[in-house]
Amino acid sequence: MLRVAMRKIAFCLASLFAVAASNAQTVGTVSTYETGRPLEGATVMVAETGQGTTTNRSGAFEIEARGTVTLVFSHVGFQSVTRIVQGDSTGAPVDVMLLAETSNMQEIIIEQSSMTGGLKGIRGMPGSAHLVSTRALEQFAQTDVHRALRAVPGVSIQEEDGYGLRPNIGLRGSGSERSSKITLMEDGVLVAPAPYTAPSAYYFPTIGRMSGIEIVKGASQIRFGPLTTGGAVNLMSTPIPQRLSGRLTLLAGNEANRLVHANAGNRTDRFAYLFEVHQQRSDGFKELDTGGGTGFDKNDYLAKVRFSTRPGARIPQSFLLRASFTDEISDETYLGLTAEDFGSTPLRRYVGSAEDQMAADQHMLMARHRIQPLESLRVVTTAYSTAFKRNWYKLDAVAAANESVKIGALLDAPLGHPAAYGLVTGQMTDGRLLVKANNREYSSRGLQTDFSLTRPVMDIDAGVRIHYDDMDRFQWVDDYRIDSGTMVLASPGVKGTDSNRLESSTALAAYAQVLIKAGRVSFKPGLRLESVVQRRKDFGKSDPLREALDVKRRRNASTALLPGLGVTYSISPYMTGFAGLHKGFAPPGTTEGARPESSLNLEMGARYHRGPRTFEVVGFVSDYANLLGADLMASGGTGSSDLFNGGAALVQGLELSGSYNLGALADWRASVPVALAYTHTRGTFSSDFESSFDPWGSVSSGDELPYLARNQLNASLGVERERWEVAISGFWTGATRTVAGQGSIPDASRIDGHFTLDISADVELAGGIRAFGVIRNLTDELYVAARRPAGLRPGMPRSLMAGLRASF
Repeated sequence: MLRVAMRKIAFCLASLFAVAASNAQTVGTVSTYETGRPLEGATVMVAETGQGTTTNRSGAFEIEARGTVTLVFSHVGFQSVTRIVQGDSTGAPVDVMLLAETSNMQEIIIEQSSMTGGLKGIRGMPGSAHLVSTRALEQFAQTDVHRALRAVPGVSIQEEDGYGLRPNIGLRGSGSERSSKITLMEDGVLVAPAPYTAPSAYYFPTIGRMSGIEIVKGASQIRFGPLTTGGAVNLMSTPIPQRLSGRLTLLAGNEANRLVHANAGNRTDRFAYLFEVHQQRSDGFKELDTGGGTGFDKNDYLAKVRFSTRPGARIPQSFLLRASFTDEISDETYLGLTAEDFGSTPLRRYVGSAEDQMAADQHMLMARHRIQPLESLRVVTTAYSTAFKRNWYKLDAVAAANESVKIGALLDAPLGHPAAYGLVTGQMTDGRLLVKANNREYSSRGLQTDFSLTRPVMDIDAGVRIHYDDMDRFQWVDDYRIDSGTMVLASPGVKGTDSNRLESSTALAAYAQVLIKAGRVSFKPGLRLESVVQRRKDFGKSDPLREALDVKRRRNASTALLPGLGVTYSISPYMTGFAGLHKGFAPPGTTEGARPESSLNLEMGARYHRGPRTFEVVGFVSDYANLLGADLMASGGTGSSDLFNGGAALVQGLELSGSYNLGALADWRASVPVALAYTHTRGTFSSDFESSFDPWGSVSSGDELPYLARNQLNASLGVERERWEVAISGFWTGATRTVAGQGSIPDASRIDGHFTLDISADVELAGGIRAFGVIRNLTDELYVAARRPAGLRPGMPRSLMAGLRASF
């Protein structure tokens, strides 16, 4: 009897185990990386058995999997993902997010043009970083980098011309003047006109042809440099496609605004290429007293060719050649309006700016070799060369009634200079308009090598760069008079009789960072070296032939070691805490007595990402031992470009960002992504000093930094169906002071807060053809964008662009 009972028990246990085994179900969800929208119809397959299933409308799946198996997730239009899981009905759900093929991050990584490795890389970084994706740029047909970066917390911007031709971008209170305090790159290569000698971005790559924008802040930025306080911005150009394909965008709008953007390329086993063109023009939205255009015409051309070893080669290698050319003619000016004239005719442009025009062209050549001698070791070597020429011909000063007054001082106090004001507005004829040819040529070239070694518990990144750049200023002033209400050339100047000098920088930079993984904690210590020698050779205004009759020479050398440490802690599979500490640096230029900018920077934060929910909060502090200022006409200075010490300063702030998809409320009949980004920043001087730089003036400890809004908020909402989508984005910025000070902001140095709204729509018409439209500043908000370089400047009024997009 006992033996029979034991057999029955054994049979029952075996049956239970068999049932349990047959029910070894793995469950989970598949969604998009960018919006968290569930992917219906995604394929989930067990690689070992070929058994598969598809996700339902909620993106959920259930599949039988026993033991350790490999699951392959795929969907048309998305990059496949592989996960190794333990098949067990009691295991945790497997939540997978797929990247859209349009992001083409795999190809971008192959080209070595990314700082972060995309959204996946960002969410594992020991510090704050953001990506403005291809989708985000295309959703509003972004051509103005100011608008594109509004959704990124910690970014401060100052509009100027309404089109983003000469951007003013700062990170974490670093100063936004001509984006001269951030490390600016395209495809991982320094792209400012002269990154060490003259980093002010009078050239900025065309945003309309970019596939993404990366922003890195915190300790991770010491890998890039040379400017390491606020952060680094990397613009990623269109990558070579995975197969023969192309795209065409044709848009038109008010103010005769027209845009053409086309690219085509292909990839085979050993050869790949891409050709691209981007052209945009506009008549402008400002109204010149004498009529005529106030817009621009900008053309951009790019070509890439890559050669690779055969697939499966023992040592994979590739060689990428890239060339680009940009030319621009823009009828832009530094001359704004008096407060009274802005109040009555905010879009007016005085006759005194009728001859103002920027003529510029930029060339860039790059060669990049990538070799992987070991599976764990990658070496990338890049040689680059850029050349930028520009002549911004613009009104500089007015001579009338026995005085010569700069345009900034004139517009600040027109009643004190009635004759000069009458001349610049065309009401008087007695006097001269002094128009300066701000003619400059820049060149930049260098060689950099980056090493990346991946080990089970440690990743090592290191690199070295040799760099040279220079600037040639060869300028003159032409005299104009007013005749019958128009400007007439009265006396042409002699070339080289105004600013006439050469400046250059030679730099050696190196870095090393080690990522140490210890369970749920990761440490990333790093060290950067910057060693730079800067020179100036000034021929003076009396030696236009540069015969070295009375040359004044200046030289400055500086070397800095910049340590940094980032730490991450995995709180859960969906939440990570991080902190970072690093030293900031900026070269001092050649001004006598100028010291390198030096700061200690701390950040602490956490990020959460699970399905359609993301959230990040970061607090930061930048403690400047020496804050450098720059005498730029663009920031209200004299235009000497000299750097000067600003003493101690403290910048602190809070960054919040998050996104969610409300599609679940509609049972996923539509995807409804919402996003929010908020920045609070406060920057103050920590010492007393006198400055000849007008925006600083007489500084007392506790004075707030100028052109740094305390509060900024961006919010967006989209509704997406299979064949159409609509998106709306709103941006609000609080009041900003234009001169250092404390307490309430005086009217004469105040820019009021404002709110603008953009809306876009996209509809599929036929296979590969879509209709698109965007309205910027939907409510036609009238606001002051800036009080510099001279006078009040309006933001862009309501504008419309619409047209077609096609792809094959």
